Amino acid sequence: MSQSDLAKDICSQATISAIESGKYMPNVKILVELCNKLDLNTDMLILHDYYKISSIEKFSEECERLCKNHEYQKLETFLNSTEVLNSVETEWELQAYYYYLACANFHLDSDLTGSYRNFKLSLAEKENNTLARLSFACLGLISSLKKQKKQTFEYFLNAFKNIESIPYEPNLNILFYLEAYSYLNLGMLETAFLVLESAIDFISNNDSHFMLGNIYFLATKVAERAEQLNIVRDNEQKSSIFEELFNEKIYKNI
Repeated sequence: MSQSDLAKDICSQATISAIESGKYMPNVKILVELCNKLDLNTDMLILHDYYKISSIEKFSEECERLCKNHEYQKLETFLNSTEVLNSVETEWELQAYYYYLACANFHLDSDLTGSYRNFKLSLAEKENNTLARLSFACLGLISSLKKQKKQTFEYFLNAFKNIESIPYEPNLNILFYLEAYSYLNLGMLETAFLVLESAIDFISNNDSHFMLGNIYFLATKVAERAEQLNIVRDNEQKSSIFEELFNEKIYKNI
């Protein structure tokens, strides 16, 4: 979809360009309309770069296709097939295999037990690469859904550990989204806003656009929750994202 098509009946094309570059935060009404047009939702994420589960190219390609199309039941069945299992050989492939299986489990199993187990198994293979950081972040998300605040914090500490010292990869953008989403689950709305601000800075500073749409969409959800709960931020560390979302200045002394 082109910028002009996306902007039609909602805002100007220049506004879309500014949003994509991280230079402008529109109000909630515009964000909701844009996200609806893009058919975004908080649970359906895709990776920028996919990881091979096998040296047999057709298996890795099929895994990527099923993930991109969010066909999680087919993905789970595919990954559990004997043919695929027997083709997974290296520790890198095994790490990716368990990650994708955990993702499928997450969307299929209500108790999240299988998903939690397989993300942990993915970490058993490697703990110092981007895929491991994604597994830590997903474990943090699961912990937030179970209202386990301490575990949520710990998993995200691991996900972001020394992130400034490693080469940039677009998939790192996902970490911020998962962290903010987790704080939304825990009702920590101000913290979620701050993470979203950091996400926009991180993505823009790395000349990337990947996940910006999802970040803005999640921002609308956090803002809507804050509005529903009539939350007023009155401390010194006001989040500019909060002010910009509502296009109004929040005054301390009223």
